[in-house]
Amino acid sequence: MPDPSSTFPSLADSASQTHPALDRFLALPHSGERILVVDAPPCTGAQRFAHGWAGRPDRVLRWEPQQARWTNGHEVISRVGALLEEDDAGRVAVVAGPGAPVGHLAAAFPVRTVKVRDMLLTEAEIRALASQLLTQGRASTGTGGDRQDLPPPPLPLTPQRIHRLTGGWLVPATILMADPRGFQAAERSLYSGLRQWLHPRDADGSFGQVAYLPALTEQVIEYFNPRGLGPMPSMRELEALGLIVRDTTSGWFMPPLVRNCLRDSMEEDHPRLVPELLRAAEEALSAAGEVEAAVGLAVRGRAWRRLWDLLLEYWPDLYVQNAPALAAAVKYVPRVDLGGMDATGLLSRLLSATTADTIRFSPSAGPPDHARDAVARQLRTTTAKLYRRPDQQALTLGMIEASHLRQSGLFDESADAVIRLKEALGVALGFRRVRPVMTAVVELQAGISLHLSDRLPEAKAAYEAAYHWAEHGGVDFVLADAAGKLALLCAQQGNTALARQWLAKVDEPFARLKWGRSLVGFAAELARVHIALTEVDLPAAWAVLDRLPAEPDTDEFWASHAALLARAANHAARSDEAVRRVTEWRRERPSAAQSPLADRLFTEAFLAARMGTGDRSEMPGWDQHQSLANLEALRCLLDDNPDGALRALRLPVRTGQRHRNKAAIIGVLALSGATPDTVDDFVVQRLATIHRHGGELEDLAAFHLLGWTPVFLAAGMLDEAEAARLARLPTPTLTVPSAPVLTPREREVLQSLRAGMSRREMARRTYRSENTIKGQIRSLYAKLGASSAAEAVERARHFGL
Repeated sequence: MPDPSSTFPSLADSASQTHPALDRFLALPHSGERILVVDAPPCTGAQRFAHGWAGRPDRVLRWEPQQARWTNGHEVISRVGALLEEDDAGRVAVVAGPGAPVGHLAAAFPVRTVKVRDMLLTEAEIRALASQLLTQGRASTGTGGDRQDLPPPPLPLTPQRIHRLTGGWLVPATILMADPRGFQAAERSLYSGLRQWLHPRDADGSFGQVAYLPALTEQVIEYFNPRGLGPMPSMRELEALGLIVRDTTSGWFMPPLVRNCLRDSMEEDHPRLVPELLRAAEEALSAAGEVEAAVGLAVRGRAWRRLWDLLLEYWPDLYVQNAPALAAAVKYVPRVDLGGMDATGLLSRLLSATTADTIRFSPSAGPPDHARDAVARQLRTTTAKLYRRPDQQALTLGMIEASHLRQSGLFDESADAVIRLKEALGVALGFRRVRPVMTAVVELQAGISLHLSDRLPEAKAAYEAAYHWAEHGGVDFVLADAAGKLALLCAQQGNTALARQWLAKVDEPFARLKWGRSLVGFAAELARVHIALTEVDLPAAWAVLDRLPAEPDTDEFWASHAALLARAANHAARSDEAVRRVTEWRRERPSAAQSPLADRLFTEAFLAARMGTGDRSEMPGWDQHQSLANLEALRCLLDDNPDGALRALRLPVRTGQRHRNKAAIIGVLALSGATPDTVDDFVVQRLATIHRHGGELEDLAAFHLLGWTPVFLAAGMLDEAEAARLARLPTPTLTVPSAPVLTPREREVLQSLRAGMSRREMARRTYRSENTIKGQIRSLYAKLGASSAAEAVERARHFGL
């Protein structure tokens, strides 16, 4: 393979060619000046730029300050004046060396000045130059012939990559066009010229300090205050000198070639200052919110103690910026003990569950046991000690404790832990400055633990606090996540009007996210399914469900997804499938399915689907949950048992708006004894008034079975399109199932379940193995249509067994 550099003309031959940036410079507004002062070092292509402006080599002057005759500028002014007075006078260009008194010339004549930043090539100019050089190279070697229509071969390095490496400095960029492995040669072409150019402007070497900052913003420069050298240059000075370049997002970056040259200079001239520069850079990056860059700097410098402090202090910042990157950084930290506990290993294990798409939530298959969880006990002891004087590191460890308990299937314990965490946060806010991002993430994590523990009012308050603090701190990740989870929670509470309001607040911050869009958007998608089912809009519900995994994955809110799949299947006349799938999910994920939220959602979905199959047996546990109580009241109404319906309406108290509305409609129908054929205007008006205040179409779906849809349509409670949606719902034939026939062994197991015995106790009492008992319990559950011991006992009572 031929050397790629052989297809390019040599750099020495290119001095008379037009500089790629000249046309862009000439297009800028100007006043017709005839003199150009090129105030830039040779590696920018200064001579080439000057030739392009003047048009003739004899009209280009070099102004080197080390030449005595040019020191005061009088002779160069005379020379320029003489050139301007010639008969064929045109433009004149002056190439000024480092420290040349350019002001003298500007005071004598109208001049245009071109700085380094004006001469740096753009990506488009690099692409055009590469095409030009490749074409010339082929022509000079005779490889092209008459085939000038052929496109030039592709660059080994893309123009974007060359621009990122060089910042657009002409000479090193041209070297890399010729040889993508010529990084060192490109760097050498820049080193000497850059040092000579900067020395008169930076005698003490202060500019070189900036090379130790991996991320550059005005705020980072403001916080960067290393001890030892002079004051820091401004971003404007750095950009004017070509040391930093604007990127496509209007931020800045320092090209690696420039950074290497500056750091080499600093390490040669001030080697003892390097550790101080690294320390100051970490502190400046952290203070300016560029924590990910600070962590990367600590990793590269193998500053493990500083890295650990950064991880604990800025966990929330790192998490919302890029949790997978945080997980990668933790792997570098050697073991750190907190209270005798391997804190590094714990942190690494928890973070390994986080990907860009989800948090893998997989509690052990065995029953959770808080008493035997040594890590949980150590975390409790350590956080209790740290909460006496809570700071940001204490709050971080508190979040780690809550996450560990959730991942271990200890949901109630996790909820209790975040209550203590919130108390510590209150103390920290009162006595110390806690950054808004820390407060927002603490409240978000508290909301998740309380939500999964089905303590919805407390979870709602925590999510709202998280949203408030995220809004105050501009934390888009928490804004979108908290709004989505609030939409889901409100829908689960039966307040779909408020769920819609929160859902409307998700899109704007979500669009600005840099990572974790699938993770953050999951709760919002579930809320959208809730709302579509509430509106009995099955196509809309399935359109959203099709964007989610076909089967519930390992996200912490997987049970909410599963319950919605069952609910949608029930609406689509697949109630048997819904019953089967809920039973399977509970069996396959016994520990995860035992979170209070999952247990309630699965119970509601299972019993609603069971009713959809035509089963009109009593709802077990209806007096414990408002949604099940409404389902039981409706069952009684369908069974022509108004007294039973009224009994189910008394307890528990309905807190959700939709739960109250549905209960009120059932109550009116049960008390009035009205039917669609006999109802009077007063009852119809009463029903319309109830439904008008927060009612949803799904609330009227159950009454479709009793023939109320034409009455609701005439009363304006729904329109023709909504009536058509209700008409497409399945109409099961209600039946009373016969009692299953149990074997003597199954009856014996049932009695043991009533006594609250464990499998081990049953095996010991009956002299059978635990596997045998397990099989008999499975058979009993199948016959009773139950998925838990409590449900089996309740179903048996209903059948009179």
